[in-house]
Amino acid sequence: MTNADHWRKRAEQTRALAANAVKDQGRLLKVAEEYDRLAAHAEQRRSAPVPAGSYVPASRPE
Repeated sequence: MTNADHWRKRAEQTRALAANAVKDQGRLLKVAEEYDRLAAHAEQRRSAPVPAGSYVPASRPE
């Protein structure tokens, strides 16, 4: 499961809670929207190219 998949699943679960909620339905839907934004951000980060020279591997202790 990717990070984006994780946030999409959380959004789906939160919407299911909101569908059955008597109180705080609007708040739960806003939380679900935020999870969707996090998923979109994770997708952008995953597909963004890494600039040349920006990755420096950690040194291993000898």
